[in-house]
Amino acid sequence: MRKMRRFIPLVLVFVLLLSLAGPGRASAAGSGGTGEMVGYYASWAAAQGHTPDKLPAERFTQINYAFAKIKDGKAALGDPARDRKNLRELTALRRRNPDLRLVLSLGGWDGSAGFSDAAASAGSRKIFAQSCADLIAAHGLDGVDLDWEYPVSGGAPGVVHRPQDRENFTLLLRELRETLDRLGRRDGKRYVLTIAGAISGGYLNSIQPKAVAELVDHVFLMAYDLHGPWDAYADFNAPLYAASDGPPRYRASVDDGISAWLAQGVPAEKLVLGMPLYGYIYQGADRRNGGLYSRFDSAKSVSWDKVKGEYLNRSAYRQFRHEEAGVPYLYGDRSFLSYDDPDSIAAKAELARRRGLGGVGFWELSQDRSGDLIQSAWTAWNGGRFQDVPPDAWYAGAVERVCAAGLMNGVSSTVFSPGGTVTRGQIAAILYRLAGSPAVRGSSFSDVPAGAYYSEAVAWAARRGVAEGFHDGTFRPDLPVSRQQLAAILWRYAKLERADSGARASLRGWPDAGEVGGYAGEAMSWALAEGILQGTKEGTLQPQGRAARGQAAVLLERFQKLLEKA
Repeated sequence: MRKMRRFIPLVLVFVLLLSLAGPGRASAAGSGGTGEMVGYYASWAAAQGHTPDKLPAERFTQINYAFAKIKDGKAALGDPARDRKNLRELTALRRRNPDLRLVLSLGGWDGSAGFSDAAASAGSRKIFAQSCADLIAAHGLDGVDLDWEYPVSGGAPGVVHRPQDRENFTLLLRELRETLDRLGRRDGKRYVLTIAGAISGGYLNSIQPKAVAELVDHVFLMAYDLHGPWDAYADFNAPLYAASDGPPRYRASVDDGISAWLAQGVPAEKLVLGMPLYGYIYQGADRRNGGLYSRFDSAKSVSWDKVKGEYLNRSAYRQFRHEEAGVPYLYGDRSFLSYDDPDSIAAKAELARRRGLGGVGFWELSQDRSGDLIQSAWTAWNGGRFQDVPPDAWYAGAVERVCAAGLMNGVSSTVFSPGGTVTRGQIAAILYRLAGSPAVRGSSFSDVPAGAYYSEAVAWAARRGVAEGFHDGTFRPDLPVSRQQLAAILWRYAKLERADSGARASLRGWPDAGEVGGYAGEAMSWALAEGILQGTKEGTLQPQGRAARGQAAVLLERFQKLLEKA
């Protein structure tokens, strides 16, 4: 039931910039990187034990306090006694982290009923905007965030809608921008104005995206709740890419949502990719396909902390990863659980960085109290996913690209281990992904268990002649791969794909050519001729030297380019 994402050709990855562009972005406190790190902190979190002093403020440029409400057309605190205490503690946190902005967020799912009335006329807009300015000034905050769910249509029961909401939203933001600018001139500072927006086409049709983006400092994309308890089938909360294996229903993904906003002419640097620190568990899901796309009896949200503490280590639950969608899931006790883990969050932050977005952010901070997902996103956003891959390393670019393409993974969400060993099982799995993970029965090798991540890959590699077993009936998946063995495996795959042009290079002149095994002579000659394998800095081939993970990433990137030209 393990799903594999179709390989994304590296030629597509090459055109995606791995570095951010454009001046003027805020720096995450202590990061040295550029762009926004935004987190929503819910007013109720303190009552649940996650007080503001526990927030990893050094990781953020902006914390949005959620939510203030709209009362009689004016902005007001939702629970004045509780909110005042929280805001005092947040401003104390900012004193220790002076680059941090504290922003008051209004609305949300349960608090958007009054937006349409507040935006309906020039007079109501002026009253609302001034009340926002007065409220943030009274509490020493740095700006306003509007989370109107939703203009024109949708949202919770009781939300007022008008067809004019589309234009009125822009006018409301313009009035707010002008009012905050006046306040800023008085106080000698610039107050920020941001919004949270959905990534669906319906939402984009209900606002004026380009005009809105011109007025705000950034748009926080709510790239989650793409599926949930309101659906008829269990599905992913926030898939990175749209899965092609589901039933013929609406398909949505984080990547598609980003593209939809960009297609409206919104500059990439105005978009902050919002990510969930929670998932959904669907009870009563059928065990076929691990519960994915199954009908279900009931469903509810589950925080990352609860996923980690109550589900990941339970023997009743089996872990899966849908490689095409780019997210993990669990199945057990007739329940399907869609969630994000450090790897999928890092992949989303990488996508945001490659597409030149203005930053990344989270809903909601109390759901990741240990900071696992926050740290993973921060690492991926600021200088690369892996802490042990220096940006100037000769293999750094290749590591980024082969991981983004799904060919290789880190040994953890933040560690790649570039000097680590590449094994026969790993190489089989990589090439199996490259081949599109065709259906194949389990391996017949005595040392390849049916449940191993490489079992189907080994069976495929052996049957297609890409990798061979040993005379004793073993495959030895944990055996390190040498440079000549890797060359031989890639050569066989090239022949399988009819990508062997016939070019060969002479091994004469290499001082250690005599160490090349008989089985690998032509493969090494081919690899040298095609530029896949090159000599070491000592001027040797080192055919029996082990292929380290960083080196393997470079060879795989060169190999994929060869396949694309074939």
